[in-house]
Amino acid sequence: TLDNNSTNNPAPAITLTGTGTTATHEVDLSWNPPVTSIDPVAGYNIYRATGGSSSFQLLNSTVDSVTTYVDSTVQSGSTYTYIVKSVDGSGVVSVASNQVNVTIP
Repeated sequence: TLDNNSTNNPAPAITLTGTGTTATHEVDLSWNPPVTSIDPVAGYNIYRATGGSSSFQLLNSTVDSVTTYVDSTVQSGSTYTYIVKSVDGSGVVSVASNQVNVTIP
């Protein structure tokens, strides 16, 4: 769930899902855009932590306008945790989505 800092409007919510694939060693992430946000979403930042760490690193170099992301930099035998944050047209970043844990076989 994403929260905004508006005192007049409810927080937008998006749900993040992810799956690991064995043949290509990648993680396919997808999410639904928030439907209750009065401030239009310009795009999303995707973050990843490795091995149970709580230190998330930004994966995309620019705000991504689509609601999918493929992480092809994962390694076999590793566990990754992902979150997504929405970004508005002014560059204001929301709080994080739910966390998704993916283990690559």
